[in-house]
Amino acid sequence: MNPLEYLRLQLRLEGKEVIKGKLLRQVEIVLDEEVPLMLIAQLMDQNVVAYFDETLQPELHEELAKLCSEISFLNIDLLSTFLQQRDILFELGHYKTYIFPDTHIAFSDETAKHYSKHDPKVQLFGFDGFVESVYAIEQNNKIISACVSTREDDFCGEAWVYTDERYRHQGLAPKVVGVWAMNLISAGKVPFYSHKIQNVASTNLANRLGLQPMFEEIVFAYV
Repeated sequence: MNPLEYLRLQLRLEGKEVIKGKLLRQVEIVLDEEVPLMLIAQLMDQNVVAYFDETLQPELHEELAKLCSEISFLNIDLLSTFLQQRDILFELGHYKTYIFPDTHIAFSDETAKHYSKHDPKVQLFGFDGFVESVYAIEQNNKIISACVSTREDDFCGEAWVYTDERYRHQGLAPKVVGVWAMNLISAGKVPFYSHKIQNVASTNLANRLGLQPMFEEIVFAYV
């Protein structure tokens, strides 16, 4: 798949679809996901795409699309000023998304085990609010690091990983994330890993796993 197809795949995972080439529509409620006012994405191939909430007035779509065509990905001051002048309240988020190389199909680690989200250990760890399968490492009969899909459909899943603060910097997170990704790839699904751009720990984890950056997103979310 090309980068744009991966972006559309992740949007669908969030319950969104693109209509008329540039508008976003919520087609399914997924966790607390809502259609943002605007989303600008720079793809791995350096192409930039912009999508807008379908409920915005058509003239706003056109003006915002024109501004997006005139600026670079990170130069969003004109867009922010445009929205502020129209008393449209928003907050900004900047995210980066990766995919896993196919080499993870052969990844294995005997310390990372498969658990059901109904397992009392998983419930105690707080990972029972996501999908069924949780991949975790335990010590002294307690889970200390785990990875699960925050959301997952027939085509892809997105990782959520957490390690108990007392056990960090021991290489546990790469193990549970690697096993999680291997199982999705084995099932014919795309494992996504995403994080806020300012999250240094998540950036380091992505680098350690050798993940492939696919796109960055700047999201103008409603306040």
